[in-house]
Amino acid sequence: MKDRIITENKIDFSKLLHVALQEESGIREELNTPILIFVCNEEGKILSKKEIGFHQAATHHQLSIMLPTVIEKQHPIYYDKEDIVTVVSVSIARENLYVGVLANKCKVTERELRLLLTGIKQSVQLAAKEISHNHEESKEIQQYKHVVSLLQRANFTMEFSRLQQSIKQAAEGLFGDQKWELLFYQLENDKLFVPIFSSTKEYRSTDHTYVIKKEKIEQYQIVTEKTYRHEDVFEAEHQFASFVCIPLHHQGELYGLILLCFHDHSPPQEHITNFIAFIHDVAVLLHHAWLNEIKEIEQKRRQLLLSVTKKFHSSMDVSEILEEIIYALGEMYPNFDVTLLLSREWEVKQNLPVKQIQYGVGISSGMVENAFLTGKIQIDDNNGVVYAPLRGKQGVYGVMEITTNASFILPYHEVDFVEMLADVGGNALENAELYQQSRNLINDLQLINQTSHQLNSNLRLTETINFMTNQILSSFLAEEVGFIMFHPNGELAVLEGSTSYYFDESSQAEMMRISEKVKREKDALFIGDMEADDQYSLSMFRSMLAVPMIQSGELKGMVLVLHRKPYHFTFENFKLLQSLIHHSTLAFTNSMLREELEKLVVTDYLTKLYSRSYLDEKVQESMNRDANGCFVLLDIDNFKRINDTFGHQVGDDIIIQVANVMKKNIREDDIAARWGGEELAVYLPNVQPDAAEMAGERIVQAVSRETSPRVTVSCGISYWKQEGEPSLNSLVKLADEALYEAKMNGKNKVVIRK
Repeated sequence: MKDRIITENKIDFSKLLHVALQEESGIREELNTPILIFVCNEEGKILSKKEIGFHQAATHHQLSIMLPTVIEKQHPIYYDKEDIVTVVSVSIARENLYVGVLANKCKVTERELRLLLTGIKQSVQLAAKEISHNHEESKEIQQYKHVVSLLQRANFTMEFSRLQQSIKQAAEGLFGDQKWELLFYQLENDKLFVPIFSSTKEYRSTDHTYVIKKEKIEQYQIVTEKTYRHEDVFEAEHQFASFVCIPLHHQGELYGLILLCFHDHSPPQEHITNFIAFIHDVAVLLHHAWLNEIKEIEQKRRQLLLSVTKKFHSSMDVSEILEEIIYALGEMYPNFDVTLLLSREWEVKQNLPVKQIQYGVGISSGMVENAFLTGKIQIDDNNGVVYAPLRGKQGVYGVMEITTNASFILPYHEVDFVEMLADVGGNALENAELYQQSRNLINDLQLINQTSHQLNSNLRLTETINFMTNQILSSFLAEEVGFIMFHPNGELAVLEGSTSYYFDESSQAEMMRISEKVKREKDALFIGDMEADDQYSLSMFRSMLAVPMIQSGELKGMVLVLHRKPYHFTFENFKLLQSLIHHSTLAFTNSMLREELEKLVVTDYLTKLYSRSYLDEKVQESMNRDANGCFVLLDIDNFKRINDTFGHQVGDDIIIQVANVMKKNIREDDIAARWGGEELAVYLPNVQPDAAEMAGERIVQAVSRETSPRVTVSCGISYWKQEGEPSLNSLVKLADEALYEAKMNGKNKVVIRK
């Protein structure tokens, strides 16, 4: 039955594909792979085939076996791990047949194959009608030839951009010697048509000369400069000598326009009539290609949004998120320039076009700030720039700046896609920011918890300060950390464990102004750049955090944290430091009180020298550890006379003066103590008798010079060494005997017993 119908309609399948594909070389060049094109019936019998660069003859037999399955499923089928077969239904001679392609799947994409197959289907169908009409030059056949010609120029690919170029080539044959432009339009906002393609690329995206009003043309099939005598179809005044506007309809709906305009003079009317007829002939083909274009764009958008969303939900890395946004825009709009203007400084790859928002800087700052502050997209029509805010649920995190090229107007549906992508990016940035904030908060809580635990472990004050200094240095990446106590007399005392900068005398002088402000206001200071603030100056440092140490409402001191780089510390650093110092001040105070108490236990209240029991303990430790040592015992001469003459208060003052003189004339490692009454003692570890005698003479002479009223002291010295099996009692006894001898021999002198 099928064969009889075909015969009655005189379809010669042997030459069908030859007629349909008169220029087949371009197909192979386009796909860069050999292909086999065929027409078959519903049973899979091949009625006609055409090989284009095909060399795998063995697959012909396999193709005939596979075709029934391919037709049944009507989707690409892979076999032999290499080839792809696909078919599409086509009506020829009132019968449902199939046009198909066999190609190498490694060298052709599904998209390329689908577009090619759609174009070939149109060409085969038209060629069949041409054959069945025996080449009669009817209007219908002429239309078929125009369509086939357009397909051949577009290499049988149903891409809208290629068909645009084909129509441009057709126009060149008619108007090549004149100054003309050919523009394709799409409906922008149900009111205006904007150009999406120009044969010359001379119009600008902001040039309203080329924007056409829908209301002025929808009631006419053809619009020219003569259509309206007093009103223009353009948004702005045009400078064309003449123009022809051809509406593109499908099923009564206006979906696009083609504008042909002439700048010098009008062409012959016959050429314009031929061009309009050509457009009408290929209008259906253009609509199919336009639908293909829309589907491709929508599919690409969906794939990009899906890919971007997956990436955003799988990564908390801000750099990766920003890179994905720029990649997606580059894929969708390869000719646009994209810059991300962010509200804060994130660590990103150096090659990314990312900047911080500069408020009030540059011509475009107003639109950038509006987009950022209002969270609404801004479009600069004069310069063709779109500013899309990166919005999250809790705020705006930056602005995406998209600069279009001079020959493109970004349609509203494209603006919607950009806005959607910006929102996805803004939400991803917000998630990354919240994730980082949560991690920072956890780290801060861990730091506070670890610090509190360490401070409650009864460390010595120096150990506590050392621990806190190291914590701040590592957590804040600070350069200098100082714990500074305020004395009632106004002096500053830097606690041991602070970094070295604070122990320099010049540094302490610089810190006085800061300490005065902290004392006055009892509030923390956060200075981003001290060079910009004349109140403060700390050598080479620019960033400063100063937090007061307050316990029970009383200001004890302050913590000063410094860095050379301006704006190095964040506000989060500032708040965390305040929390750390708040938690640690009590521990500092307790450590100082405990050490003060310990010192009182081993210290004489009057002279601030060590007690006799402490001295005995240290001498015994030295005898167990050192090789030798000397014990010096001093007594103030005629002390009873001082008390009787000047009173006991002056007597106490004399004891204090002698104690201070003694401390000034011994080493840091020597141990000075009050032995009892007016007697003082010094133990000199690892010292030979001669050196001890010199030290005694130095003390005796200094006392006679520096006391007021003037007094003298007598000094007895004893010595021990390991070979003699030393004992504390014998050492003290020898020193006491030497002191007695000094007293008996005139006082104010030194006697040594070895």
